[in-house]
Amino acid sequence: MDFDITTEEETLLLRIREHLSAGNMPQEREIAAELGEDASSILRRLESKGWVVLRPTLGSFYVEALTPWAELALSSRRDVGDE
Repeated sequence: MDFDITTEEETLLLRIREHLSAGNMPQEREIAAELGEDASSILRRLESKGWVVLRPTLGSFYVEALTPWAELALSSRRDVGDE
């Protein structure tokens, strides 16, 4: 797993975690509508780094989960929830 992530990647991970916590497995188009078209390529980059689990669906994909390491890394952040 690559622990070096950008601010954009971190923002996207936090938003995905919000979706998943609410019981929603967000599709690529949902994330792109919220955070811009670049979100799709960022999601694929996060998958290659071992942060998210993506699943294919009808010419697109959805986020099934954050990996256990991603959950641990995000839960270890001291400022999570302070926003």
